[in-house]
Amino acid sequence: MRLKDEDKQQRIKEALVRLILREGIDGTSVSKIAREAGVSPATIYVYYENKDAMLAEAFREYAHKSYEYLSGCILPDMNAGAAIDAVVRGYYRYSSEHEDVFSFVEQCSRCPTLSSEVCEKDCSCDIFESIHEYQRRGQIRECSDWTLGALLLSPVRFMAMNRASMAGESEAHLRELVEMLQTMLLL
Repeated sequence: MRLKDEDKQQRIKEALVRLILREGIDGTSVSKIAREAGVSPATIYVYYENKDAMLAEAFREYAHKSYEYLSGCILPDMNAGAAIDAVVRGYYRYSSEHEDVFSFVEQCSRCPTLSSEVCEKDCSCDIFESIHEYQRRGQIRECSDWTLGALLLSPVRFMAMNRASMAGESEAHLRELVEMLQTMLLL
């Protein structure tokens, strides 16, 4: 039995992300991933049962990391308005600082097979738990996690995916979005 090497596994995941972004999910094969990572196709099977398992694990890991980053943006002493601002700006900042990972997660989240296997809502439970605390305090309107995700994250995704078109106006658009969300969500 071959031993697992974390460096190789990381190279495989990075190759997977690059290929998915370049060639799409259907255009990416295990042999292409192996070539891109500088390993043999057999090496990939030491780490993953198949391409679908590899995609699901990478999607889950990177989605979880992005939401972990967001959870770190909400500080314990923030008021609800500041928390909304922190989530919106933090997610936009993450999309810029980790553009490849952000785009990979976005592409995977639109794939029905992957999105049914990896629920982003489950990956983001820490963020929702923070918001639930504001709801318990009567600072944020009661609504489902699905609605919260749609309100807080989807507009930021749209802005991030259209960053180039905003040409230097992103701060004004983010400020406007934060103000609108605060108006909708704050009590």
